[in-house]
Amino acid sequence: MLREVRFLNMGYCLIDHSQLVAGDPVGNVVRIPIWAYLLRGDDALMLVDSGMPAGCIGNERYFGEMAQEDLILPQMAAEDMVDRVLLRQGLRLADLDALITTHAHFDHAGGSRLFRGGRVLIHPSELQAMREEAELAEWLDLDLPYETVLDGAEPMPGVTLLHTPGHTPGHMSLLLRPEGVRPIALTIDAVYTRRNWDADIPGAMVDPALGQASVRRLRQTARAEDAAVFFGHDPDQSQEMFWQSFVR
Repeated sequence: MLREVRFLNMGYCLIDHSQLVAGDPVGNVVRIPIWAYLLRGDDALMLVDSGMPAGCIGNERYFGEMAQEDLILPQMAAEDMVDRVLLRQGLRLADLDALITTHAHFDHAGGSRLFRGGRVLIHPSELQAMREEAELAEWLDLDLPYETVLDGAEPMPGVTLLHTPGHTPGHMSLLLRPEGVRPIALTIDAVYTRRNWDADIPGAMVDPALGQASVRRLRQTARAEDAAVFFGHDPDQSQEMFWQSFVR
């Protein structure tokens, strides 16, 4: 049984809002939260995503000079590195039974290199896309102990993985059923913000048609489960009072 869900802040990024909501005018820079999620069950302890890589620490120009419409400026301190975040929870990397990597972008898989000693769960389409990259980004590590998981997999009781492609080929969202509280749908980057969700406006997608189908599936799942929906990078959901309401 899923006993506890913890929302772990892993830093922030400054980003042009036009990257979050397609069609928005360029020039509105917003600060978005980076999340990981700690899942504690009766017999398992797992982490969903690992935040940004060490190269982002104190380095807003991690991606060099960028055009405004492509602007991504990481705002990361040493305390936001995944091992330090876990330490504040009283945990070490070795305490985890698995890391679930929802997709291979820098703000979700950036700390995965530290998990060489444990299981790293990933969708096979995402792993294949990583292998096909001509030049892997420095935060990716093909030598990790990857274990591929398919749509509908339940890595622990109360946790269901949903293949929601579009943002990336093997992107995964999650449906959580914690004991004693309302189910929670973690859209991850299938849906960045509530505005994307409410207005049916896509965010960044490598395959927009697949992305829209994934959003429709998430809507159906949320309705069927009466689930609270937590979006991937919504600034309004970064306040503790807001996300704490999801775990009560």
